[in-house]
Amino acid sequence: MNGKFLGNIGLSIVLLGLVSFAVVKVSASSGVQDLLLPEVTVSESTETLLQSVALVRSAVKVQPASLQVDSSFAIENKGGHDIKNVAILCTLFDSQNREQGRDKWVVYDTVKSQGHGVFTFSDKRYIRDSVVRSDCQIVDLQVVKPPIITVHRAAAVGHAQQGAADHGAAQGAQH
Repeated sequence: MNGKFLGNIGLSIVLLGLVSFAVVKVSASSGVQDLLLPEVTVSESTETLLQSVALVRSAVKVQPASLQVDSSFAIENKGGHDIKNVAILCTLFDSQNREQGRDKWVVYDTVKSQGHGVFTFSDKRYIRDSVVRSDCQIVDLQVVKPPIITVHRAAAVGHAQQGAADHGAAQGAQH
């Protein structure tokens, strides 16, 4: 027995293990769609923040015979922290209430504490034009942290006069 033969046996065992794992996963799921579109989960840190942040309104509209998608989201922040990078996941349905897939939008703007914001998107996406309804929820967001470095600006008048005096002294000096 040479190394190539043993390598082929090892590779065969790995492939057989992967195939058996795939068969177990497909047979355990209720269908291929459940396997490809798993249940939506939210992280624990986001879940605690969602007690004070709400997606008040959402609308996703697909333009017929084009790839243009118009979407609008209203977010309300009743918490004590500003938030940003709000990820919104929408499950899309057709007229027979069958799931047609999911798509995600991210609001990179900041929603101030005790404030709200309305955000609209109009972009090209590969979404079926049979979509008539969407069910959207916030799946991720971040708290805005204070900047690490802050710039403090002193009164400009005092520095301008000092800078002019320094500039005049520097002109008279020999180099």
